[in-house]
Amino acid sequence: MSIQYPWALLLLALIPAVLGAKKKYALRTGFSAVLLLGRNLQPGLIKAHGADFIAVAAMVLLVLAVANVQYSSYWQKNYLESKWIMLVQDLSGSMGRPSDESGTATLGDVALEGAHAFIDLRNKDDLIGIIAFSNLAQVVAPPSFDREILRKKLELLNRKNDSAVFRELTGGGETNASYAAWLALCVFFMLLPVEHQPSYEQINDLRYSLMGESSAALQIPALFKKTEFGRGMAIVLFTDGRIEANKSTEDVEKGLINFVNVIGLVKQLGIKLYLVVVGGDVAGEVRLALEGTAGESSAGQIFYMPRTLDRTQITGVYNKINELEKNRLLVKLEKRKKDTRGPLALAAAVLLAAYWVLQTLPATRKI
Repeated sequence: MSIQYPWALLLLALIPAVLGAKKKYALRTGFSAVLLLGRNLQPGLIKAHGADFIAVAAMVLLVLAVANVQYSSYWQKNYLESKWIMLVQDLSGSMGRPSDESGTATLGDVALEGAHAFIDLRNKDDLIGIIAFSNLAQVVAPPSFDREILRKKLELLNRKNDSAVFRELTGGGETNASYAAWLALCVFFMLLPVEHQPSYEQINDLRYSLMGESSAALQIPALFKKTEFGRGMAIVLFTDGRIEANKSTEDVEKGLINFVNVIGLVKQLGIKLYLVVVGGDVAGEVRLALEGTAGESSAGQIFYMPRTLDRTQITGVYNKINELEKNRLLVKLEKRKKDTRGPLALAAAVLLAAYWVLQTLPATRKI
């Protein structure tokens, strides 16, 4: 319970003054003649005090209506879960090789067709973003609800369009999948409410903690623990390069992030990571970190694809990921404040009408 305008309750102190003024007015207009009547002729209790009681009740209700006493009401709302999904596409030079023996399409062409199909499968309220990578990684499309924008951004990765992004990344040669996955995480960080977003320093410290040897217990910023960070978030990474841990001293000197540590962070945050790997070239340590041991929850799944890949195969994989990231029907309890001003004002109006009737009808008047 709460009161919107508590100062209005001070008006209750005026009610005795109003009654006193009414009594004085009655004395001046001869109403006191009732006192001269015999006891048996004086009005009964209801006639004598009923109208005053109703008047007091009406004034109290009017004051409470002005103050607006409020109470809380809970509403159950069903809604479809909105997912945050980052599509991470390998754009290294090897993606330009033929996807099959016919040579009509490259591996990159087939990968982009799969990404297009996946976007069309998703719910309209899902936020989808795109990252492309080789030795570097770049956000091609920040998460968006607009499917037309996403399709146009994907076309920037099409070899036939020869965009600046395509030329820059295909010239890189190497496959830095761990940095691409880290960049996808950073995009998620920036989508959080302002009060839960990490600072630049926190992100930088977290990035450095992901380098070097694998760590079983990564220290994540405390503010991530105050929110359901990973609910409905997923990263889908397509590559034909070898995915390694990157934990040697030389890797650290190059600034490479240990993919095993990235997987550990993803798992702690509750984000799902799906790897679509052409050729199945994944280091054992990375595979174990992602899929976990028997009886242990996984951080995601690896989809092993053959070296020759057609549209049907990649579409089947993205259909499977779409099923795994199915939008759930969630239930949310909403707390809303309800006003009592209307009902109280209506009740006061009814009492005032009753007061008028008592004062008007001969059978209910005092004299």
